[in-house]
Amino acid sequence: MENLLDHRLMTLMVVAQTGSLTAAAQQLFITQPAVSQQLASLEADLDVPLLVHHGRRVKLTPAATELVAYAKRLGQDNQAVLKRLRLAQTPPLRLGATRSLGAFLLPQLLAKVIAAGYQLEVTIENTAVLSQQLLAGQLDAALIEGNYSRQDFAAAPLGSAPFVGVAAQPGAPVALPALFDQLLIVREVGSGTREILTTWLAAHNAQLSDFRQTLALSSPTAIIELLKQGVGISFMYRALVVNELARGALFELPLAGFPLEHPLNLIYLKESSFAAEFGPLVATAREVLGN
Repeated sequence: MENLLDHRLMTLMVVAQTGSLTAAAQQLFITQPAVSQQLASLEADLDVPLLVHHGRRVKLTPAATELVAYAKRLGQDNQAVLKRLRLAQTPPLRLGATRSLGAFLLPQLLAKVIAAGYQLEVTIENTAVLSQQLLAGQLDAALIEGNYSRQDFAAAPLGSAPFVGVAAQPGAPVALPALFDQLLIVREVGSGTREILTTWLAAHNAQLSDFRQTLALSSPTAIIELLKQGVGISFMYRALVVNELARGALFELPLAGFPLEHPLNLIYLKESSFAAEFGPLVATAREVLGN
């Protein structure tokens, strides 16, 4: 047995994927009337219409679309349950962390939770990739600082951290347009750090293309090293450069509206059977952050 889902839900998921009852029947190796009967039975039990017919094609109703999304999340959770049932011991917690949090939160967090006996497998990626891995059942939870889909994920707030502009030289207070002649070093597309910056810029009627030049790098460490060499300006969590700021190797940009306080979260699939197990991890992360 590889799935605990109602077989009718699985049929609906295949119909959603193929857009056709006939194609779904072929993929499931059953007849088209059998597919129709299963979906009619599911509609009757739920008392909710699921399909709108357009000739040979079918379209999911809004309720069916929501049900399919729920079934996908439930299916991933079921796979994790089955894995646990088949193992003699609890498998490691598969934890993701963004590259920024992997640099300033994760090391302290890991030191504490490993000492407490946690078994972990850790993946460091950007917010977009971590979200995809959660939906694919490749991760159990992820530490992120970017936005996330509230339709797919539940979140445990960890606290917040100051988000600042950084440069190699000190300067007088400036307005945003005064920075447009600078090289702006940004994180890659999909990064929560980049999203925070672009959202703030949009709120001030600006965008990345307003800067003279931009350079995208996926490594916070590489960005910091470039800044220390006097190349460009950037925006990041203060915790990433706290030592450089303390010894005068880098300086905060005196930009109006900064620092920003941005929330950090542990996210996981909605309706996860293991949500309660994340409690100690969340408490430890809040302790590390001082929240």
